[in-house]
Amino acid sequence: MRSKILRMSLIHLRRVFLFVATATVVSATTVVAPTFPELVAEADCIVRGTVTAVEVRAVSTPGGSVIRTFVTIAVEECVKGSAPQELTLTLAGGRLGQKGALVAGMPEFKIGDREILFVQGNGRLFCPLVGFYHGRYRVLTDTATGRDHVARNNRTPLTATTEVGLPMLDPARLPALSRPVAAALTPAAFLAQVRAQQIPAHAILR
Repeated sequence: MRSKILRMSLIHLRRVFLFVATATVVSATTVVAPTFPELVAEADCIVRGTVTAVEVRAVSTPGGSVIRTFVTIAVEECVKGSAPQELTLTLAGGRLGQKGALVAGMPEFKIGDREILFVQGNGRLFCPLVGFYHGRYRVLTDTATGRDHVARNNRTPLTATTEVGLPMLDPARLPALSRPVAAALTPAAFLAQVRAQQIPAHAILR
């Protein structure tokens, strides 16, 4: 059901992302959060890396000129599938000065961001991440301790993989609901669980 919702939103958005005179915000179709097993299983590749470039430009298509955002990742580690050393993700929408089309909830990247990304349908789907923003995990540093930890797209610390399937709250509502940074998974611990999830159950039982 979740993948069907994403496909329907893609069909809808094809009619929206024509190059327009002013920046237009498009409300995204409701996204059903994946479970952790679904997140891992549905990804074409899973990578850890750093954003090195973000470019928004108009692209000519048979249906007209559309706005797309291209995010380049310097891949440090690939824990599922295969990926080039420089992986460029194609996201629908973006802003070019006063022109463009923006998708509400579309993950936004900037140069220097450290990421763990669950990539699916890059160049084919309007958002090339499993479960839209649910497929993007930030690697952040606790300024008090210097410890790296994993956070969700809305910067909420991820303390367990079961939290992958929780609704993505608006950042404005987070101060009273945030989990302690000290309890968050480290990138190494999170990726270890990603690797373990890919081991067939019969292999574990041996």
